[in-house]
Amino acid sequence: MPDTNISNSMTIDPALPDMQLALQGLQNSLHAMQTEIARQTIALEQLQASRRQLLESQVARLLPDFSGDTLDALVLACPGFVDDMVRATFRENRKIVGLFARPGAATALTTLKIRLAFFLDTQKGTDLRNVDDEIASANEERHQLEKLRYETQAAIKTLEKYQASGQAVPAEVQAYIHQLAERARQIAARQVGGPADNSSTEYDNSSYDSYNSNAAFPWLYFSQDISHNFNHEPASSPQVHEEARHQHDASPAPANCAVDTPNTSNSADPLACRTDDSLGAYS
Repeated sequence: MPDTNISNSMTIDPALPDMQLALQGLQNSLHAMQTEIARQTIALEQLQASRRQLLESQVARLLPDFSGDTLDALVLACPGFVDDMVRATFRENRKIVGLFARPGAATALTTLKIRLAFFLDTQKGTDLRNVDDEIASANEERHQLEKLRYETQAAIKTLEKYQASGQAVPAEVQAYIHQLAERARQIAARQVGGPADNSSTEYDNSSYDSYNSNAAFPWLYFSQDISHNFNHEPASSPQVHEEARHQHDASPAPANCAVDTPNTSNSADPLACRTDDSLGAYS
């Protein structure tokens, strides 16, 4: 059942100007990414818990006690694990006449299980490798989504700066804003059940129909190509540059540098106070 709160919060008016539509689309995308990252984090924790349980079950199956049968099976399953120390531990902790546990046997069994778990973890059998592959894939997916979230946040701040400053938006940025707005209109049309015009955008939303019960999904990768299309920052205000220049000109010369005069002796060190002033450090 779709979440009505998400659906309402992500509904947009396709008649809005491109800039506002692009901003709303990016904000919807950011919200969808944050929700998906949280979901992926929970899924990753579950995978890691499953891995621990798998390792624990393997250890419990391979090392239930200090019996001779257990040692023989352990030699067959993990020959690289059974060394002289392991054999000695089995000898020292076998039940007395097969019935009575020796003092300290429980602690020795726990210690040996920890060592076996480490061995199995480093050997990585088929089951563990499969789980590790799932974990690595989930980690990479979450990493890419985190990266996209960061880039989307930066883009939102930049567009808001353009709006606040009233500066002219560069042509290439304006073109991408229009592209985002068209994507937003496309998603809005699908959400209300109308036909979407796919002719004006290269946005890949082909999976929408499989997730049409989730209002957040179409926005998830709304900004998927943002790193290739959006790396501009509004230029600083000319007034700020002018004020900085005046402050630079008004700065007094350092006390250890002589003021240039037309009659300076030729014997003076020609390198005196000749410094790189490109950063204004010695102005």
